[in-house]
Amino acid sequence: MPITIEDLASKLGVSPSTVSKALNDRADVSLRTKERVRKTVRELGYQPSAAARNLRRQRTDKIGLVVNYPIHMVRDFLTELIPGIAARAEQSEYHLILYTAMAGNAERVKSLCRSREVDGIIIAWPPRASETVALSQLMTQEDMPHVFLPRRVPHEGISFVAADHIGGAKALTRHLICLGHRRIGFERLPEVYETDFDRHAGYCQALAEAGIAYQPDLVVAADSSAVDYATRSFRLFSALPEPPTAVLFFTDPVAIRALSLARQAGLRVPQDLSIAGYDGILSSAVTEPALTTVWQSAAEMGRLAVESLLQLISGEGNGPIQHTLPVKLFARGSTGAKQGG
Repeated sequence: MPITIEDLASKLGVSPSTVSKALNDRADVSLRTKERVRKTVRELGYQPSAAARNLRRQRTDKIGLVVNYPIHMVRDFLTELIPGIAARAEQSEYHLILYTAMAGNAERVKSLCRSREVDGIIIAWPPRASETVALSQLMTQEDMPHVFLPRRVPHEGISFVAADHIGGAKALTRHLICLGHRRIGFERLPEVYETDFDRHAGYCQALAEAGIAYQPDLVVAADSSAVDYATRSFRLFSALPEPPTAVLFFTDPVAIRALSLARQAGLRVPQDLSIAGYDGILSSAVTEPALTTVWQSAAEMGRLAVESLLQLISGEGNGPIQHTLPVKLFARGSTGAKQGG
């Protein structure tokens, strides 16, 4: 059985409160008594109860990560996001607890807040803006510090960490324009709200700056409820009377699937069709050909989310904390100069 404060007190012939004060280096305990307590602690191998200590401090030293999106659709991104979160949390001696499919359920979030299982919450892939604002207000009312990621939240009073999706999509589109492409397909994913809006805006801006008219038929809205929505999107682009010569797919996994579909259709990449993705996951560099993509640092997002949350927990955070991280274009073999006239 573990050694308790009562065991220490009995061996030393003092009260448990004296032992507790000595362990906490209180000034009202003599130096001689403190030394005796410390010696006995070493001899008996006493370990203080983290639960009891945290109860006194009204802290748990735990951070909750709520993933509000089907994990199978974001597993590649999560493999880089979670290590960034965990490493920064551990650096500050915090533990990470994972919760899934909770953010859209206000009652479950309220229960988590009131149970005080954690000191703060990071919500990944928040719901649509109106629901996110309501969710933030709920957590604020429950005095629960919180940060959203990896999506921009269009509200000045809410803390979030996101990437520069306008800049990322703009850089990809410009890259293809510089290669001579004028019919550039763009896959949207409306269910990710602001991220979809921002990437579409970047695509439109790049076209406008190059004097290329926006063509609605070149924009396909993905249906992620389909078992293989990559195939659906690819076929919609291919079925156009005049198919695009380049396509920007919304994520790297979909773009990687498109590489395979192009081969099956007898298309050469990039000679017949240039293909680009988004996210910069590790597997994008080992496809054949290697995938052109925009890299957003999931690990850095995770680290910044924890730092922001710890500031809010400690009270150091002065109002909402909002970060928009730069992205980087990786031009690889899946995109090339437009062939023919």
